Amino acid sequence: MKKKYKEIRQINADSLRRLCISKRWYTGGDNAAYNHLLYDLADDKENITTEDIVEIAQDIMEHSNTDQELTSICFDVARIATTFFEEV
Repeated sequence: MKKKYKEIRQINADSLRRLCISKRWYTGGDNAAYNHLLYDLADDKENITTEDIVEIAQDIMEHSNTDQELTSICFDVARIATTFFEEV
């Protein structure tokens, strides 16, 4: 019988914080908005989906002065995710 696996992606707040600093993002958000991004949208998720990544990128765009496209921000966010596989 062929084994089945699922992909799990996670993003921690420290990685997302470092990404925002390195890209000079989130300069227009207050502490409450920044904490929402780091801890509610990213760090507390058991498995980051494509929809989650888009939501994180949209939040970053709303609080940043950037010419970067949404899909480019999504790529950067997805790149910092830790991906692992689990047998189901």
